[in-house]
Amino acid sequence: MSLQEPAQPLCAVLIGASGRMGRAILSVAAEFPGLAFVAAIASKDSAALGRDAGVVAGGTPNHLLITSDLGAALPRAQVLIDFSTALATRENLRACRAARKPLLIGTTGFAPGLEAEFAAAAAQIPLLIAPNTSRGVTLLIELSLRAAHALPGFEASITETHHREKRDAPSGTARALAAAIREGHEGQIPISSVREGDIVGEHTVLFADSGEELRLTHRALDRGIFARGALAAALWLASQPAGRYGMRDVMGFKTVT
Repeated sequence: MSLQEPAQPLCAVLIGASGRMGRAILSVAAEFPGLAFVAAIASKDSAALGRDAGVVAGGTPNHLLITSDLGAALPRAQVLIDFSTALATRENLRACRAARKPLLIGTTGFAPGLEAEFAAAAAQIPLLIAPNTSRGVTLLIELSLRAAHALPGFEASITETHHREKRDAPSGTARALAAAIREGHEGQIPISSVREGDIVGEHTVLFADSGEELRLTHRALDRGIFARGALAAALWLASQPAGRYGMRDVMGFKTVT
């Protein structure tokens, strides 16, 4: 994934700034001089409201106070990154669509009924839906797709493991893997979900036939990989035309749909 930094930093807004991924993004933001965060948004009942976003992320003050006012932040935004909650996805999507602002959604577990709204928004703004922003996971999805085509007759299954506080199961990444495998595979693709400890994330795809197995595994050891992937993807997204994108587009694996 090769990205050219813009001459002037792009103004970015982070939604979900006080969550696990929000804090991870803030902690590595300095590695991306092409982006400058102008607002950090949290829910109206967040204990982080009014606090310095850098301190909330566990670092030094960055003089960016966390607020709940997305509407006030939108006029300055050139790209938005949403890692809030599935319950807030519809409202955030509608706000960005109305303001004609590029939006990256990293939240998972949203209702299937949002697909129609995603399609409508993608007709007007660049919209990137990314259940996982890791480059390694993106490659895992691509390899799983190719394996499904190359191994007709093999049975496919997925096992995913995350920390005990993760709400959705199966994970968005597991569902994305299953969708990719279905492009070249007939039959059910069972998914096993495990929630324990503070595991960042692990996904294994198994292709099995009589006498042989192929296992493809990705282990996330640090949330920084997702944060860096999200920031790189946001830089890429800001210069794209309206459309719906995924991380496979960012890495050049597929065309926009």
